[in-house]
Amino acid sequence: MNFHSLLLLPFICLFPFFSLANNQDSLAIFKEKKLSEQHLFIKERLNSAKDIQLYITVFSNNATAQKDTLHIAKSYYFKYRFFRKVKVYAKAHTAIDKAILLAKHSKKDSLLGSFFHAKGATFFIQSNYKDALAYYLKAYDVMRIKGSVANRLALEFDIATIKLRVRKTEEALAEFDKIIHSYDSLLTAKSNSRFLRIRFIKILNNTAKSYTKEAMYEKAIALYTKSLLLNETTNYLSGKCIAIGGKGNVYTFEKKYEKALEKLNNALEISTVNSELHLITPFLLLDKGKCLFGQKKYAEALKVFAETDSIIQAKQLNFLDLDETYRFFAKTHVQLGNHEKATAIYDQYIERKNLNADKRFELYQTIFKGYDLKNVEHRAEEATKASNLFKSYFSKAILVITVLVIATIIFFLYDRNRQKKKFAKFHALIAELKAKEVNVTEIQPKGYVLSDEKATKILHNLETLEAKLFFLDKKYNLSTLAKKCNTNSSYLSKVINQYKEKTFSEYMIDMRITYVLNALKNDKKLRSYTIQSIAEEIGFKKSESFAKAFKKRTGFNPSYYIKSLEKL
Repeated sequence: MNFHSLLLLPFICLFPFFSLANNQDSLAIFKEKKLSEQHLFIKERLNSAKDIQLYITVFSNNATAQKDTLHIAKSYYFKYRFFRKVKVYAKAHTAIDKAILLAKHSKKDSLLGSFFHAKGATFFIQSNYKDALAYYLKAYDVMRIKGSVANRLALEFDIATIKLRVRKTEEALAEFDKIIHSYDSLLTAKSNSRFLRIRFIKILNNTAKSYTKEAMYEKAIALYTKSLLLNETTNYLSGKCIAIGGKGNVYTFEKKYEKALEKLNNALEISTVNSELHLITPFLLLDKGKCLFGQKKYAEALKVFAETDSIIQAKQLNFLDLDETYRFFAKTHVQLGNHEKATAIYDQYIERKNLNADKRFELYQTIFKGYDLKNVEHRAEEATKASNLFKSYFSKAILVITVLVIATIIFFLYDRNRQKKKFAKFHALIAELKAKEVNVTEIQPKGYVLSDEKATKILHNLETLEAKLFFLDKKYNLSTLAKKCNTNSSYLSKVINQYKEKTFSEYMIDMRITYVLNALKNDKKLRSYTIQSIAEEIGFKKSESFAKAFKKRTGFNPSYYIKSLEKL
């Protein structure tokens, strides 16, 4: 230790004492404040102060001593927020239930709506979307009559987020834009409210994420930039980390890997040193792994995906957006030649994906029966006040919604079952192609041994021509092929029918489809061609006839096969 360090030592030792003393002074000052001032103090610092639980306890004790039911209810809400933040969800539910009970007893509808919303938010965090929506709808019933504009906008945003989860994309994005516009106006009127700024940052970040998923990258970057600009006067660490990482996510999708890695590493520097941001880290690592994979740095990518997996397993995370970890984890193992490991991980990905598909379906049913139906009921109630057409309007609306619900459920079930069958067929086909590749390398063709010497020669000639991929040449028809095989059209047709068990046309189509299945599987460049170009490449004149032949052979369209290959 040098001389300068020795001089500083007494001050370093005294620093914790001064910090503690200042903290105690601050708490002492807080105790002397009025309940309304204490409430505002905690509300403004809920997301940032590390020692906020001490203040909540003082606030709760003061409210209880003064028998102020309203502030007791708010103290339970603050306790709920604290327990939710530290992921103690059982205690969070208990605290908000007490707050709800007091709000009902006091007949404070504006508070009751906020508390219902809060309870729903906890269920949402736990991926229990059905119960989340149920409480959002309870809040919606209260807030459409009473409640602050800010709270109603936050609730509408959360309901729009659920709509996005069930792929009502256009409607959800339109609602996001409307909410952002309303929040701009609200903040102009209440520019000093840190609480509103934090809530707006969350809305901007979540909307930007939604735009990213819809490949609307410019809008996403603009919203993340707006979020970071707002954060300069707010210092909301979680929001800052998410916005920086969000930009990295956008650049990852755009394949601007160097730019993406810079942002992602900046965000990781924030999230990895702040325990309260630990849930952000796996999402940042997933994007970082995808960047490294895109740069073909497979060994580095594998380490990052392994780290992401360890966090998911340790914290038992079940977020839909983290499922992709396992698809890329498997793809990386394939690139490194670890095929058995890749298969095991891919199975894990499919299992998670199917589980979450069931959650989406449950949501799809609920959202039609809940939120949209309640909107119809509300519109019907408004119509009653204006005219006597209520019964006709309401019954027709209910009938339309019911028909839509039934039709949607039937379609969803049918589509999901169809997709599963197609998926199974695709993997069976890939397994068959791989097995044939192995057989070709291990077993040499033995040729034909037939009693008809002339037919034997023709079949040998066909085998030679097949090896040269004659069937890809459009000029070949029955006549030109017969000349190549030193025979006539009639006899060649008879040989193909008898020994290949196909007509000449079926034989040519089968050879072309077999070839293209393997070619697409092994040649990524070919997969980037249009369907028409691929069809012409293998001897078809029209893409329609190629697609028809492909589907007849495999059970699905060429485009589905190509997309599925990209996911392997």
